[in-house]
Amino acid sequence: MRAPPSRLLAGLALASSFAAQQSARPRAVALPIDEPPRLDGRLDDACWQQALPIGAFTQVEPVEGASPIEATDVRVVYTPDVLYIGVRCHDREPSKLLARQLERDANLDPDDRVEILIDTFRDRRNAFWFQMNPRGDLGDALVANNGQNFNKPWDGIWDGRASIDEHGYCLEFALPFKTLNFREGIDAWGLNVRRINKRHEEESRWSNPSQDQNFFLVSEAGELSGLAGMHQGVGLDVTPFFVGRWIDDEASDDQDLLGDPGLDVLYKVTPSLNALLTINTDFADTEVDSRQINLTRFPLFFPEKRDFFLQDAGLFTFADLSPSFGGGSTDLIPFFSRRIGLDADGQAVPLLGGGKLTGRAGPWSIGLLDVLTDDSAGVDGQNLGVARLTRNVGEQSTLGAILTSGDPSGAASNQLYGFDANFKSSTFLGGKALRAFAWVLGTSSGDGGGDDEAFGATVSYPNDTWSWNATAKQIGEDFDAALGFVPRTGIRKYDGAVTFAPRPHTWIRQYEFQVSSTLVTDLDDELETAKIEVQPFGLTTERGDELRVEIEHVRDVLAADFEIQDGVTIPASDYDWARVRVEGGSGDSRAWSFGAAASAGGFYDGTSTDWSAEAVWRPSPRFNGSASYVETRADLPAGEFTTRVAQLRANITFSPTLAWTNFAQWDSESDALGLNSRLRWILEPGREVRVALNRAWEENDDSLEPTFTELAVKLEYTVRF
Repeated sequence: MRAPPSRLLAGLALASSFAAQQSARPRAVALPIDEPPRLDGRLDDACWQQALPIGAFTQVEPVEGASPIEATDVRVVYTPDVLYIGVRCHDREPSKLLARQLERDANLDPDDRVEILIDTFRDRRNAFWFQMNPRGDLGDALVANNGQNFNKPWDGIWDGRASIDEHGYCLEFALPFKTLNFREGIDAWGLNVRRINKRHEEESRWSNPSQDQNFFLVSEAGELSGLAGMHQGVGLDVTPFFVGRWIDDEASDDQDLLGDPGLDVLYKVTPSLNALLTINTDFADTEVDSRQINLTRFPLFFPEKRDFFLQDAGLFTFADLSPSFGGGSTDLIPFFSRRIGLDADGQAVPLLGGGKLTGRAGPWSIGLLDVLTDDSAGVDGQNLGVARLTRNVGEQSTLGAILTSGDPSGAASNQLYGFDANFKSSTFLGGKALRAFAWVLGTSSGDGGGDDEAFGATVSYPNDTWSWNATAKQIGEDFDAALGFVPRTGIRKYDGAVTFAPRPHTWIRQYEFQVSSTLVTDLDDELETAKIEVQPFGLTTERGDELRVEIEHVRDVLAADFEIQDGVTIPASDYDWARVRVEGGSGDSRAWSFGAAASAGGFYDGTSTDWSAEAVWRPSPRFNGSASYVETRADLPAGEFTTRVAQLRANITFSPTLAWTNFAQWDSESDALGLNSRLRWILEPGREVRVALNRAWEENDDSLEPTFTELAVKLEYTVRF
């Protein structure tokens, strides 16, 4: 929606004095109370009237420094056991509020919502993150490394309620101190709150209302004081669970009925250091991977989805080498947890047990992991471990080291070791962001000698109007990270990009023009791959609609023949081609949203046409669904081929504690249809029932025949001390 001209002019006038104001971080005081409020989302308890609002919000989008379209009041109270945050979101048209999600941990990007960032140790680097929409849908995450890592799969034990009335909507967050790790003796925490007014595509924040800086920049949070006398308890969570599984392998006519108990134990060694023990770990309720068809000569990357490995995953990241919330790439990941408990085909390897020690001790951040795997597929059980240690330097920077040990394949002993230096600043040139990373790694596989080292550096300037980055890295020919992900060795790689994104303050919110390049050589500086990409046009409208045009030129030198599809081989040679890509999509504030992309041009010694499309339908908080399709048609001298991937999602939410999600997908390479259906019922926070059904069909004589069925039921019950 285009903002009224008068509002834009007023906003620009306010923004002119904004630079002088943004350096002062706001402060608020929490009110201790004897009686907790009734958790109903109404804010009519006496304690809410006694507590003072934390202060006004400031608009970040669309006009930095302007007053928000609607006011937001936030109050904080607490008992010895629970921190309560009450939020009144004023809205003169509450019937137009957007709240189409109910499922726990749903993606709330299409909704009105409030997000809260709490730095309980006041280390300006790590925080808890909570969000809620006007329907009471809850979400949480752990934020690490000053916003570089965002651990969304983390599930804290907490509760919340929401209500909608004639003045807008209210939210009540109830956050137990047993969930919020904190160091006793500190009476002030870091706090930031932001509100998303979705139909206006407006973002406003309490602290750090800068377009150059991300909301998740923990170092720029405000201060919440007045905290004293909170109880953390013993710090022990015991979660026994039981998994029952029925498997019907129709292809071999084998059936099995299995049942296994397991146990997770979490103990707070100190308020900031957690020890986690898992026995007979099971991942029956994990969502399946999205299918991909590989049209490159390098292995595909699939993200980690298993909760045990995602817990405190940010503490194991190294430099900027992880594809996380803050960016990164998949050229080299020193520790890639999917190497543990999954074989090369993505099949589960039983985990007998594992332990983790994660958290902070003074200026140090610690991540230790050790896992025992069972015998599987002819490979003996393995002991696999990783240790990651970082030390805070200054307000935002760190120095660190990493060590991994073990080889999941059982082929030989393997160790990786390395050091990294990470510099971050949010005050560069008077309030701009600047990042720099330098790192070195080495591996040892017991086979002696070789180029088994890797090193690199990155400098980036990630700001709103102008941003740029430059990266250089070298990966030795014999660099072997058995617990990492390294698709390409024996290379030097250089990446760079410059983006100019001005804001015209019209119905177009922001333009985007970009130039990026990649150069890859071997260790003798002989060219392997070069790519230049120019985006001559890109824009985002006030409604969130997007359009981009990209032109790409690629040169790829193949040293050996490359079979890209069955029966289609690209011979070793020097290839040069150009392509054009157009992509666009509608904003997600609508009940229907669409996205599509198409590219055409050269492809090695022939041509190809790629296109993809996705439609998302959110008719109500009880149902949302999507359909997507990706196709590549290639015409090469060695042959023609077409690849296709189709996916369908249908999610039904009965309440914020009971949801049924369904994910079906088909691809032309396997010619198989798969269904992953999961039911999650949260009886109360920390006590759940999960049911997962995996079903597979294959085409036979123009009909689909079932080949595999797995039904798993998982019961878990957390007891806190």
